[in-house]
Amino acid sequence: MPLLYRGKYSQWRERFMNYLEEQTDGEAMINTIQNGDHPLPIVAQVSLAETAPNVIPTLKDPKFWTDKEKKTRKIDRLARSLLIQGLPNDIYSLIDNNKTPKDLWDALERQMCGSEYGEQDRKAAIFYETFKATEREQLLNTYLCYLQMINDLKKCGYKKDNCEMNYKFLNNLQP
Repeated sequence: MPLLYRGKYSQWRERFMNYLEEQTDGEAMINTIQNGDHPLPIVAQVSLAETAPNVIPTLKDPKFWTDKEKKTRKIDRLARSLLIQGLPNDIYSLIDNNKTPKDLWDALERQMCGSEYGEQDRKAAIFYETFKATEREQLLNTYLCYLQMINDLKKCGYKKDNCEMNYKFLNNLQP
């Protein structure tokens, strides 16, 4: 189970989704987290007398749920449980009032990305524009630093073609 650390949300998010994909009903759990869980089964009560308005639907008693409804509910609970298990207490305490997996996921994204992604995007772009190899740095270290920067840019949605990136790297090496 991947654990979330502050400042490492984008990596954790990818690892968590990969973890879910490998679980039984993983695709269904991912769907629940990203698109919302399924509403609890209800019983619609219709008034036979035309004078009385239709009665508000009530929740279906769990002992009358179909196998499909039971499985769907189990997937929803498991998705929420796995999501909670990957969070440290200090982060979970900020979003623990959310009851559905989707609400929990959305609150976590707002908490982790609210300013982080804007700041992360800005830093990655500035780092790219100001990239220079440092004096006496080994070529391999410079290249690894550059690859990390390119990876960060791609995560932020920046698209640069390989020719431009190679030119940038070679042009900024120390003589």
